[in-house]
Amino acid sequence: MEATFLNRKSVLLISPEFFGYETAVRDKLIEMGANVTLFDDRPNNGLIAKSLIRINKKLFETKILEYYAKISEDISDKEFDIIFLLNPEALPVSFLEMCKSRWNDALYVMYMWDSIKNRKHTLEFIPFCDRVFTFDRDDAELPDFHFRSLFYLDLYSSIRQSSQPIEYDLCFMATIHSDRYAIAKAIKDWCCQNELQSFFHLFMHDRVLYYFNKLKDKGITAQLSEVSFTKMTASEIVKVFAASKVVLDIQHPKQTGLTMRTLETLGSGKKLITTNDKIKEYDFYNPENVVVIDRANPTAALNLDFFSDKSLQVPEKTLAGYSIGGWLADILRS
Repeated sequence: MEATFLNRKSVLLISPEFFGYETAVRDKLIEMGANVTLFDDRPNNGLIAKSLIRINKKLFETKILEYYAKISEDISDKEFDIIFLLNPEALPVSFLEMCKSRWNDALYVMYMWDSIKNRKHTLEFIPFCDRVFTFDRDDAELPDFHFRSLFYLDLYSSIRQSSQPIEYDLCFMATIHSDRYAIAKAIKDWCCQNELQSFFHLFMHDRVLYYFNKLKDKGITAQLSEVSFTKMTASEIVKVFAASKVVLDIQHPKQTGLTMRTLETLGSGKKLITTNDKIKEYDFYNPENVVVIDRANPTAALNLDFFSDKSLQVPEKTLAGYSIGGWLADILRS
């Protein structure tokens, strides 16, 4: 089902570097029969470059235009059936104008896994696209946007058949921002008080960003010793998932879409504790598997029975729709 419609299609994929998900998408497209050319959306992934691009990409405009001029040169002799924009950030409109003049008959698709509140510049790309998708139901109310939830990687499906011993009652692995640390700390303390084993990995990109956020955001009270500046690899994350009963998810307060972590929890067959009450609107939601907590009082809804009872199985047909293959089939099928 997945492989046929993309067989021998040529895809230009533009995506920012994001914990390896961009390469996972490329690899799945190739597995489904496509020829894929992947370019990083950003010319530079250093802290200063990323910050300038997010504040206002015009501050980094010269480097961006030079970078995309080089991409244009590299692909000048290629033919593309699909131009796939995955959460673009630095992408200049001039590059899309070039693409349209060169591959006007291609299918242009954009998918956003960030809220438009955080990526308002994305609206300038809409006129170039045949389809625009968002992971956020609220953003799907905007003109030209269509809702499609995120996905889980095939790696997480293997956890459902795994016999790895359980080491942790709960795990949490995430980048620290907004009120995420305060909520995670409250949950971690609750686990300690109830003699539950937990695994917490609180990530920041570097120490400069840590100190900057400490000064800027009084809600981030994490001590230096509580923060890691080393990313966990995909295999490390999967290993922790397999060894855990329950996964904690704390979405950004400005987003209503389900995070990648939520879908990974679904794919792995684990239970979930989440701050996102929008999960109740999804077809896989079951209160036996999911506890929704209040950001202001995160431990109020927790109980020990949730950790002792086994998760209820979700039908395979439902799970398939949230897999990376199901996701690509939905948004790229012409």
